[in-house]
Amino acid sequence: MNRFLFLYTALLLAGSLRAQAQMGRNSVRLGVDLTSLDAPDAVGPRYVGRFARHFRQDRLLFTAEAGYMRLATTNQPFNGVDPGDNRRTRLTADVTVLADLLPSASHALRLGGGLSAWYRRDDIYRGATRIGLDNVAIDRRSWREVNTGWHLTAEYEWLFSPDWGVDGRFRVASLGAAGISSMLGMGISYRF
Repeated sequence: MNRFLFLYTALLLAGSLRAQAQMGRNSVRLGVDLTSLDAPDAVGPRYVGRFARHFRQDRLLFTAEAGYMRLATTNQPFNGVDPGDNRRTRLTADVTVLADLLPSASHALRLGGGLSAWYRRDDIYRGATRIGLDNVAIDRRSWREVNTGWHLTAEYEWLFSPDWGVDGRFRVASLGAAGISSMLGMGISYRF
């Protein structure tokens, strides 16, 4: 009889402990960040998708994010010759650890950082020179490379229902030869 009582008590205790621990939750986020690149005129939207795993009652997040940005800016003609547009494309991948500073079920203020790898494809007008009376030499430069670095993030999220939330965030990324990029964005997230 003592064995059955011990087994019953152990099963009851294990079940109640499991009921007290919150299981990890997942979320997906779609958003857009106004992103600056290395030149003053290189500011445009970067479309992002993020998968996050939530731990410790949503106080700690591990995220993986992918983004896409395509930007074209017009150059002024040089002696009547059009040098063409500057074209910049970014395919981005980021992993981030975020910690929530607010002990609230519907509001989150998160700070964090992580690693970034951005594929950079640029075709940029560098200048022009006059050759003789009628000819102009256009100097363009192209880059196709992967830049790696780190980023820091601050974001605020408001859950307007148990599963849906909206957020605003600010991020700075340092990407080696590609320079420093800053991002200001908004998004909507779904938890499951």
